[in-house]
Amino acid sequence: MSLAYWLNTAWMWSCRRESRAFHLATQSVAKTQHVVLRDIVSKNANSTFGRQHDFRSIRSVADLQQRVPLSTYAGYSTAIEQISAGRTNVLTVEPIELLEPTSGTTRGEKLIPYTASLRRQFQRAVAVWIADVMERRPQIRRGRAYWSISPALGPTRITSGGTPIGFDDDAAYLSRMERVFLKHLLVTPPEISRLSSIENFRYCTLFHLLAAADLTLLSVWSPTFLTSLLSRLDSWSDRLSDDLRGGRANLPDVNEPNVSECVLTTSCGKERAKRVGSILRSNEPLSTKLSRLWPRLDLISCWADSTAGTYMNGVRELFPNIAIQPKGLLSTEACVSFPLVDRPGAALALRSHFFEFIDVSDSKAQEETRLADQLRVGERYELVVTTGGGLYRYRTRDIVEVVGFENECPLLKFVGRAGRVSDLVGEKVNESHVSQILQQVCQTHVVTPEFAMLVPIASPAGYRLYLEASNNQHQRMTAMAASILHNVEVGLNQNPHYRYAVQLGQLQPLDMRIVDGNRLRLWEIYERILLARGQRAGDIKPTALDSWLGWDEEFDRASPASKHSFSPFAE
Repeated sequence: MSLAYWLNTAWMWSCRRESRAFHLATQSVAKTQHVVLRDIVSKNANSTFGRQHDFRSIRSVADLQQRVPLSTYAGYSTAIEQISAGRTNVLTVEPIELLEPTSGTTRGEKLIPYTASLRRQFQRAVAVWIADVMERRPQIRRGRAYWSISPALGPTRITSGGTPIGFDDDAAYLSRMERVFLKHLLVTPPEISRLSSIENFRYCTLFHLLAAADLTLLSVWSPTFLTSLLSRLDSWSDRLSDDLRGGRANLPDVNEPNVSECVLTTSCGKERAKRVGSILRSNEPLSTKLSRLWPRLDLISCWADSTAGTYMNGVRELFPNIAIQPKGLLSTEACVSFPLVDRPGAALALRSHFFEFIDVSDSKAQEETRLADQLRVGERYELVVTTGGGLYRYRTRDIVEVVGFENECPLLKFVGRAGRVSDLVGEKVNESHVSQILQQVCQTHVVTPEFAMLVPIASPAGYRLYLEASNNQHQRMTAMAASILHNVEVGLNQNPHYRYAVQLGQLQPLDMRIVDGNRLRLWEIYERILLARGQRAGDIKPTALDSWLGWDEEFDRASPASKHSFSPFAE
């Protein structure tokens, strides 16, 4: 057996203790959650926040709910400013190791405090996933893995008080031992994350992926991250082949400063380099090339719920014979759920954080919460978390649906974001509703756009749907444009505020633009804008709706000639 097999097996065995503890906890969810809450509250009773809210007297969930109101990031902004300035003991007694940036709904950037306890909470969930997936899919243990790494694309930041901003890489929340395993099990060096150019990042990632004949697991966040990365193979095939034969990458952007030697070099061997070159130069479909490049690939792990599900067909077309496991819900603030093999949803990480749930179907109960042992199948809830990082009764704005149970533990699917609403004239168009409409319309018309997003238009006020069509679907999608447009508009009209605004002439009827994916990649424009705003590549999620009024201009400026416009007024 290979070194990778023994390292993967050792990692799996090291995770089994936590896996057994989790499965035991699924039989007593209420008790488990009470223990988690008591641990968080007792540890932080002497923090400024704990003293202000009398943590010492909290003995039950009711006590917590009475003393600590539901909160959003705005409620923590002053405390986080104090932490940034160097104050200690603000939200937690534990030192703040770093502030991790993430995007906000009402502000450009949020900074989430990380403590050792919060890291351990994440590690508990990861351990159960690793133990489950490696035991249930043993082929994964026979090779190495690619875990997507977000490029930093900017200088290291630090607050005025000396607190670092941001992890070094996406695996930094893992334990020291897990990172030792990963160092020998990943096909790409972590130093790739320090590249300042997104093109160099993609090129070096492909360079190392192609060198790995033993790839068994692809773990990425967004399916579009993977499809966008692999779309470069054809245009870079000759260059990559030459570089693999030479054992050294020649970067597309030569202005890259301070590149680590391990990023630029590989020792895949002459036979592997020769085989990769032969495959890349062939006229076979990309899906066939990929199966020949990585014959041991056993599993792809990526987001597949909500809007991300719209883009899963692109992954399935590239890897038709490879199993795909939807990821659980992991945000910067909390690890909410993790997947288990052959379950209908992701298991609530009930040993990690304390969870509450707001029933989104009951508008009168927005200040009332249910607990993890009180949820019902088929119902949707907004998540509220209390974590070891100093966020207490924090509304994440994530909406989940309960799709089953593992013993007593809820199994969840991510539905969308509660706060993602576009409101030009009072129509209140919601992202989760738009996502449902697009998924249904695409299924009805048997089309799989490479990119789909509804955007608001300022003048005249209205909405425009952008669809990117691949080469083999462009003609079909264009021929069905009128029907697609009509059915999306019918779906939007289910929202009475939108319907009345159109009827009153406050909003123009929906129009649509179908983009030729061979000439313009909308995801790359979307990604570029969000990267420029400071988001990490791994945090960029596909969305069915974005309320920014600049998208139309950005998409049109890139290549106006590549678009076909359709509107209800077209002749």
